[in-house]
Amino acid sequence: MTSKKLIPLFLILAVGAGLIIYVSRGSASATPAASGPSMTVPVKFVSSTITADGSVTAQNQATLNFQTTGKLTYLPFKPGDKVQAGQTIAKLDTYTLQRQLTAALNNYRTARDTFDQAQANLQDNVLKSQITSTYVNTNLDFNSTVNDAIKRIADQNQAALDNSVINVELANYALQLSTLTSPITGVITRQDVTVPGLNITPATTFAVADLDSLVFRADIPLQDIYYVSPGSVVTLAIDGLPDHLSGTVSKIYPSKVILPTGEAVYQVDIVSDTLKNQAKLDQTGTAIISTNSENVAVVPAWTVLGGKSIWVDNAGTPQLKSVTIGPTFGNEIEIISGLSPDDRIIINPEYIIAHRYQIL
Repeated sequence: MTSKKLIPLFLILAVGAGLIIYVSRGSASATPAASGPSMTVPVKFVSSTITADGSVTAQNQATLNFQTTGKLTYLPFKPGDKVQAGQTIAKLDTYTLQRQLTAALNNYRTARDTFDQAQANLQDNVLKSQITSTYVNTNLDFNSTVNDAIKRIADQNQAALDNSVINVELANYALQLSTLTSPITGVITRQDVTVPGLNITPATTFAVADLDSLVFRADIPLQDIYYVSPGSVVTLAIDGLPDHLSGTVSKIYPSKVILPTGEAVYQVDIVSDTLKNQAKLDQTGTAIISTNSENVAVVPAWTVLGGKSIWVDNAGTPQLKSVTIGPTFGNEIEIISGLSPDDRIIINPEYIIAHRYQIL
Protein backbone atom coordinates (compact mmCIF):
# COMPACT_ATOMS: atom_id res chain seq x y z
CA MET A 1 0.00 0.00 0.00
CA THR A 2 1.38 3.42 -0.93
CA SER A 3 1.87 6.32 1.45
CA LYS A 4 -0.84 8.34 -0.35
CA LYS A 5 -3.42 5.71 0.51
CA LEU A 6 -2.25 5.59 4.19
CA ILE A 7 -2.84 9.31 4.86
CA PRO A 8 -6.66 9.28 4.42
CA LEU A 9 -6.91 6.13 6.62
CA PHE A 10 -4.86 7.78 9.38
CA LEU A 11 -7.07 10.86 9.29
CA ILE A 12 -10.19 8.73 9.62
CA LEU A 13 -8.77 6.89 12.67
CA ALA A 14 -7.69 10.16 14.33
CA VAL A 15 -11.10 11.75 13.91
CA GLY A 16 -12.77 8.63 15.25
CA ALA A 17 -10.54 8.58 18.33
CA GLY A 18 -11.25 12.25 18.95
CA LEU A 19 -14.98 11.65 18.81
CA ILE A 20 -14.69 8.78 21.31
CA ILE A 21 -12.67 10.94 23.74
CA TYR A 22 -15.15 13.81 23.35
CA VAL A 23 -18.16 11.59 24.00
CA SER A 24 -16.42 9.97 26.97
CA ARG A 25 -15.60 13.34 28.52
CA GLY A 26 -19.10 14.63 27.89
CA SER A 27 -20.65 11.58 29.48
CA ALA A 28 -18.37 11.75 32.53
CA SER A 29 -18.97 15.43 33.11
CA ALA A 30 -22.70 15.04 32.64
CA THR A 31 -23.20 12.18 35.12
CA PRO A 32 -21.30 12.90 38.37
CA ALA A 33 -23.14 12.10 41.60
CA ALA A 34 -25.20 15.17 42.31
CA SER A 35 -25.08 16.74 45.74
CA GLY A 36 -28.21 16.37 47.84
CA PRO A 37 -29.65 15.01 51.06
CA SER A 38 -28.14 11.59 50.44
CA MET A 39 -24.68 12.96 49.67
CA THR A 40 -24.13 15.96 51.96
CA VAL A 41 -25.46 17.41 55.20
CA PRO A 42 -25.22 20.97 56.52
CA VAL A 43 -22.91 21.81 59.40
CA LYS A 44 -24.82 21.91 62.68
CA PHE A 45 -23.73 24.65 65.05
CA VAL A 46 -24.47 24.32 68.76
CA SER A 47 -26.57 27.16 70.06
CA SER A 48 -25.25 29.23 72.93
CA THR A 49 -28.44 28.34 74.82
CA ILE A 50 -30.68 25.30 75.13
CA THR A 51 -34.38 25.70 75.82
CA ALA A 52 -36.16 22.91 77.67
CA ASP A 53 -39.58 22.51 79.25
CA GLY A 54 -40.07 21.20 82.77
CA SER A 55 -41.87 21.65 86.06
CA VAL A 56 -41.28 22.50 89.70
CA THR A 57 -40.82 19.46 91.93
CA ALA A 58 -39.20 18.49 95.23
CA GLN A 59 -36.00 16.50 95.36
CA ASN A 60 -37.09 15.07 98.73
CA GLN A 61 -40.57 13.58 98.53
CA ALA A 62 -42.26 10.29 99.33
CA THR A 63 -45.35 8.45 98.09
CA LEU A 64 -46.92 6.15 100.71
CA ASN A 65 -49.48 3.32 100.49
CA PHE A 66 -50.85 0.76 102.93
CA GLN A 67 -49.84 -2.80 102.13
CA THR A 68 -53.24 -4.26 103.07
CA THR A 69 -56.92 -3.44 102.77
CA GLY A 70 -58.62 -2.14 105.90
CA LYS A 71 -60.80 0.43 107.62
CA LEU A 72 -59.19 3.84 108.09
CA THR A 73 -59.55 4.91 111.73
CA TYR A 74 -57.00 7.74 112.10
CA LEU A 75 -56.36 10.65 109.71
CA PRO A 76 -54.90 13.60 111.63
CA PHE A 77 -53.76 15.76 108.68
CA LYS A 78 -55.06 17.22 105.45
CA PRO A 79 -53.21 18.34 102.29
CA GLY A 80 -51.06 21.38 103.02
CA ASP A 81 -50.40 20.50 106.66
CA LYS A 82 -46.81 20.22 107.88
CA VAL A 83 -45.56 16.92 109.32
CA GLN A 84 -42.38 15.81 111.01
CA ALA A 85 -40.33 12.76 110.09
CA GLY A 86 -41.68 9.71 111.94
CA GLN A 87 -45.09 11.28 112.58
CA THR A 88 -48.20 9.13 111.94
CA ILE A 89 -50.27 10.39 109.02
CA ALA A 90 -52.84 7.55 108.75
CA LYS A 91 -53.81 4.38 110.59
CA LEU A 92 -56.03 1.36 109.95
CA ASP A 93 -58.32 -0.48 112.36
CA THR A 94 -56.08 -2.86 114.33
CA TYR A 95 -58.57 -4.90 116.39
CA THR A 96 -58.20 -8.07 114.29
CA LEU A 97 -54.45 -7.65 114.04
CA GLN A 98 -54.12 -7.17 117.78
CA ARG A 99 -56.10 -10.37 118.46
CA GLN A 100 -53.99 -12.28 115.93
CA LEU A 101 -50.84 -11.08 117.66
CA THR A 102 -52.22 -12.16 121.04
CA ALA A 103 -53.04 -15.63 119.67
CA ALA A 104 -49.55 -15.91 118.17
CA LEU A 105 -48.01 -15.00 121.52
CA ASN A 106 -50.13 -17.63 123.28
CA ASN A 107 -49.03 -20.27 120.79
CA TYR A 108 -45.45 -19.21 121.32
CA ARG A 109 -45.83 -19.60 125.09
CA THR A 110 -47.22 -23.13 124.65
CA ALA A 111 -44.44 -24.10 122.24
CA ARG A 112 -41.85 -22.64 124.58
CA ASP A 113 -43.18 -24.59 127.57
CA THR A 114 -43.19 -27.82 125.56
CA PHE A 115 -39.65 -27.19 124.38
CA ASP A 116 -38.37 -26.40 127.86
CA GLN A 117 -40.06 -29.51 129.31
CA ALA A 118 -38.52 -31.71 126.59
CA GLN A 119 -35.09 -30.27 127.35
CA ALA A 120 -35.57 -30.92 131.08
CA ASN A 121 -36.72 -34.50 130.42
CA LEU A 122 -33.69 -35.06 128.23
CA GLN A 123 -31.29 -33.85 130.91
CA ASP A 124 -33.00 -35.95 133.61
CA ASN A 125 -33.02 -39.08 131.40
CA VAL A 126 -36.84 -39.14 131.67
CA LEU A 127 -37.20 -38.95 127.92
CA LYS A 128 -34.73 -41.79 127.46
CA SER A 129 -36.65 -43.99 129.91
CA GLN A 130 -39.92 -43.33 128.08
CA ILE A 131 -38.43 -44.30 124.75
CA THR A 132 -36.61 -47.33 126.16
CA SER A 133 -39.89 -48.98 127.17
CA THR A 134 -41.04 -48.79 123.57
CA TYR A 135 -38.10 -50.76 122.17
CA VAL A 136 -37.34 -53.18 125.02
CA ASN A 137 -38.71 -56.26 123.22
CA THR A 138 -37.25 -55.51 119.75
CA ASN A 139 -34.16 -56.89 118.07
CA LEU A 140 -33.01 -53.43 116.92
CA ASP A 141 -29.76 -51.80 117.97
CA PHE A 142 -31.01 -50.50 121.31
CA ASN A 143 -28.72 -47.50 121.90
CA SER A 144 -28.81 -46.27 118.30
CA THR A 145 -32.59 -46.51 118.14
CA VAL A 146 -33.14 -44.65 121.41
CA ASN A 147 -30.67 -41.90 120.50
CA ASP A 148 -32.31 -41.36 117.08
CA ALA A 149 -35.74 -41.11 118.66
CA ILE A 150 -34.53 -38.57 121.21
CA LYS A 151 -32.97 -36.48 118.41
CA ARG A 152 -36.20 -36.46 116.37
CA ILE A 153 -38.26 -35.38 119.36
CA ALA A 154 -35.80 -32.55 120.13
CA ASP A 155 -35.86 -31.42 116.47
CA GLN A 156 -39.66 -31.40 116.40
CA ASN A 157 -39.84 -29.32 119.55
CA GLN A 158 -37.27 -26.88 118.16
CA ALA A 159 -39.18 -26.56 114.85
CA ALA A 160 -42.47 -25.94 116.70
CA LEU A 161 -40.80 -23.23 118.77
CA ASP A 162 -39.24 -21.61 115.69
CA ASN A 163 -42.60 -21.57 113.87
CA SER A 164 -44.29 -19.93 116.83
CA VAL A 165 -41.63 -17.21 116.84
CA ILE A 166 -42.19 -16.63 113.10
CA ASN A 167 -45.95 -16.35 113.62
CA VAL A 168 -45.44 -13.74 116.35
CA GLU A 169 -43.11 -11.75 114.07
CA LEU A 170 -45.59 -11.88 111.17
CA ALA A 171 -48.48 -10.77 113.37
CA ASN A 172 -46.41 -7.91 114.77
CA TYR A 173 -45.26 -6.91 111.25
CA ALA A 174 -48.88 -6.83 110.02
CA LEU A 175 -49.70 -4.59 112.97
CA GLN A 176 -46.86 -2.23 112.04
CA LEU A 177 -48.10 -2.07 108.42
CA SER A 178 -51.41 -0.72 109.66
CA THR A 179 -49.72 2.60 110.42
CA LEU A 180 -48.27 5.06 107.87
CA THR A 181 -45.52 7.37 109.13
CA SER A 182 -43.83 10.16 107.23
CA PRO A 183 -40.19 9.37 106.35
CA ILE A 184 -39.35 13.06 105.93
CA THR A 185 -40.22 16.44 107.37
CA GLY A 186 -42.42 18.27 104.91
CA VAL A 187 -45.95 19.01 103.78
CA ILE A 188 -48.80 16.64 102.93
CA THR A 189 -49.30 17.08 99.20
CA ARG A 190 -51.76 14.26 98.51
CA GLN A 191 -54.41 12.27 100.39
CA ASP A 192 -56.84 10.15 98.41
CA VAL A 193 -59.23 10.12 101.40
CA THR A 194 -60.46 13.05 103.46
CA VAL A 195 -62.25 11.47 106.42
CA PRO A 196 -61.66 8.35 108.57
CA GLY A 197 -64.11 5.46 108.69
CA LEU A 198 -63.72 4.45 105.04
CA ASN A 199 -62.38 1.14 103.77
CA ILE A 200 -59.22 1.71 101.73
CA THR A 201 -56.95 -0.44 99.58
CA PRO A 202 -53.23 -0.43 98.76
CA ALA A 203 -54.11 1.85 95.83
CA THR A 204 -55.00 4.67 98.24
CA THR A 205 -52.08 7.09 98.07
CA PHE A 206 -50.56 9.60 100.48
CA ALA A 207 -47.64 11.90 99.55
CA VAL A 208 -45.26 14.14 101.49
CA ALA A 209 -42.82 16.67 100.02
CA ASP A 210 -40.05 18.78 101.51
CA LEU A 211 -40.72 22.26 100.12
CA ASP A 212 -37.24 23.38 101.14
CA SER A 213 -35.88 21.09 98.41
CA LEU A 214 -37.83 22.60 95.51
CA VAL A 215 -36.09 22.43 92.13
CA PHE A 216 -37.05 22.94 88.51
CA ARG A 217 -36.71 19.62 86.68
CA ALA A 218 -36.11 20.18 82.97
CA ASP A 219 -36.38 17.63 80.15
CA ILE A 220 -33.30 17.92 77.92
CA PRO A 221 -33.40 16.39 74.41
CA LEU A 222 -30.87 13.61 73.82
CA GLN A 223 -28.84 15.62 71.31
CA ASP A 224 -28.41 18.53 73.75
CA ILE A 225 -27.58 16.78 77.03
CA TYR A 226 -23.83 16.69 76.25
CA TYR A 227 -23.73 20.51 76.37
CA VAL A 228 -25.25 20.76 79.85
CA SER A 229 -23.11 20.37 82.94
CA PRO A 230 -23.49 20.99 86.70
CA GLY A 231 -23.05 24.69 87.33
CA SER A 232 -24.44 25.81 83.95
CA VAL A 233 -26.23 29.14 84.28
CA VAL A 234 -30.00 28.99 83.74
CA THR A 235 -32.82 31.50 83.30
CA LEU A 236 -36.20 30.13 84.43
CA ALA A 237 -39.52 31.30 83.05
CA ILE A 238 -42.16 29.84 85.39
CA ASP A 239 -45.76 29.98 84.22
CA GLY A 240 -47.68 32.43 86.37
CA LEU A 241 -44.63 34.33 87.64
CA PRO A 242 -44.12 37.78 86.12
CA ASP A 243 -40.32 37.78 86.49
CA HIS A 244 -37.67 35.34 85.34
CA LEU A 245 -35.62 33.53 87.96
CA SER A 246 -31.89 32.87 87.90
CA GLY A 247 -30.56 29.43 88.72
CA THR A 248 -27.89 26.82 88.05
CA VAL A 249 -27.89 23.17 87.08
CA SER A 250 -27.31 21.10 90.23
CA LYS A 251 -27.86 17.53 89.05
CA ILE A 252 -27.98 15.56 85.81
CA TYR A 253 -29.79 12.21 86.04
CA PRO A 254 -27.85 9.33 84.44
CA SER A 255 -30.78 7.47 82.85
CA LYS A 256 -33.02 8.72 80.09
CA VAL A 257 -36.76 9.06 80.63
CA ILE A 258 -39.55 8.42 78.13
CA LEU A 259 -42.13 11.21 78.22
CA PRO A 260 -45.87 10.55 77.64
CA THR A 261 -45.33 11.93 74.13
CA GLY A 262 -42.84 9.14 73.44
CA GLU A 263 -39.83 11.48 73.37
CA ALA A 264 -36.68 10.26 75.15
CA VAL A 265 -35.03 12.92 77.33
CA TYR A 266 -32.52 13.31 80.13
CA GLN A 267 -33.70 15.19 83.19
CA VAL A 268 -31.69 17.83 85.05
CA ASP A 269 -32.45 19.60 88.31
CA ILE A 270 -32.05 23.37 88.47
CA VAL A 271 -31.79 25.16 91.81
CA SER A 272 -32.65 28.78 92.49
CA ASP A 273 -32.53 30.76 95.72
CA THR A 274 -35.89 32.38 94.96
CA LEU A 275 -37.64 29.29 93.62
CA LYS A 276 -39.01 28.00 96.95
CA ASN A 277 -40.32 31.46 97.87
CA GLN A 278 -42.11 32.20 94.61
CA ALA A 279 -42.90 28.93 92.84
CA LYS A 280 -45.36 26.17 93.71
CA LEU A 281 -45.17 22.41 93.26
CA ASP A 282 -46.00 21.18 89.76
CA GLN A 283 -45.85 24.63 88.16
CA THR A 284 -44.64 24.27 84.58
CA GLY A 285 -42.20 26.49 82.78
CA THR A 286 -39.18 26.77 80.54
CA ALA A 287 -35.47 26.66 81.31
CA ILE A 288 -33.00 28.58 79.15
CA ILE A 289 -29.63 26.95 79.80
CA SER A 290 -26.34 28.60 78.78
CA THR A 291 -24.08 26.06 77.05
CA ASN A 292 -20.88 28.09 76.53
CA SER A 293 -20.66 26.45 73.10
CA GLU A 294 -21.30 29.41 70.83
CA ASN A 295 -19.85 29.00 67.30
CA VAL A 296 -18.98 25.35 67.94
CA ALA A 297 -19.91 23.05 65.05
CA VAL A 298 -20.95 19.43 65.46
CA VAL A 299 -20.45 16.80 62.73
CA PRO A 300 -20.69 12.99 62.51
CA ALA A 301 -17.50 11.69 64.11
CA TRP A 302 -16.68 9.30 61.25
CA THR A 303 -16.45 12.17 58.72
CA VAL A 304 -13.33 13.57 60.43
CA LEU A 305 -10.20 12.16 58.73
CA GLY A 306 -7.17 11.65 60.95
CA GLY A 307 -8.64 14.00 63.51
CA LYS A 308 -7.85 17.05 61.38
CA SER A 309 -9.66 17.09 58.00
CA ILE A 310 -13.21 16.97 56.62
CA TRP A 311 -14.51 16.72 53.04
CA VAL A 312 -16.96 19.52 52.20
CA ASP A 313 -18.88 20.44 49.06
CA ASN A 314 -17.50 23.66 47.55
CA ALA A 315 -19.95 24.71 44.84
CA GLY A 316 -20.14 21.19 43.44
CA THR A 317 -16.47 20.35 43.96
CA PRO A 318 -15.21 18.26 46.86
CA GLN A 319 -12.78 20.18 49.05
CA LEU A 320 -10.71 18.81 51.97
CA LYS A 321 -10.74 21.35 54.83
CA SER A 322 -8.42 21.41 57.83
CA VAL A 323 -10.26 21.66 61.14
CA THR A 324 -9.59 21.79 64.86
CA ILE A 325 -11.57 19.20 66.77
CA GLY A 326 -12.98 19.23 70.29
CA PRO A 327 -14.48 16.50 72.49
CA THR A 328 -16.56 13.63 71.11
CA PHE A 329 -20.14 13.20 72.31
CA GLY A 330 -21.62 9.87 71.31
CA ASN A 331 -21.57 9.69 67.50
CA GLU A 332 -20.76 13.38 67.07
CA ILE A 333 -17.61 15.42 67.46
CA GLU A 334 -17.14 19.14 68.07
CA ILE A 335 -15.33 21.22 65.46
CA ILE A 336 -13.88 24.24 67.20
CA SER A 337 -12.63 25.96 64.04
CA GLY A 338 -12.31 25.38 60.30
CA LEU A 339 -15.97 25.20 59.24
CA SER A 340 -18.51 27.87 58.38
CA PRO A 341 -22.33 27.81 58.57
CA ASP A 342 -22.49 27.58 54.76
CA ASP A 343 -20.41 24.38 54.53
CA ARG A 344 -22.01 21.06 53.67
CA ILE A 345 -20.30 17.90 54.94
CA ILE A 346 -19.92 15.13 52.34
CA ILE A 347 -21.28 11.94 53.87
CA ASN A 348 -21.20 9.70 50.77
CA PRO A 349 -17.76 8.75 49.37
CA GLU A 350 -19.33 8.17 45.94
CA TYR A 351 -19.75 11.91 45.61
CA ILE A 352 -15.99 12.48 46.06
CA ILE A 353 -15.06 9.69 43.64
CA ALA A 354 -17.49 10.85 40.96
CA HIS A 355 -16.25 14.44 41.01
CA ARG A 356 -12.49 14.02 41.48
CA TYR A 357 -11.74 10.85 39.53
CA GLN A 358 -13.73 10.98 36.29
CA ILE A 359 -12.96 8.36 33.62
CA LEU A 360 -11.82 9.93 30.35
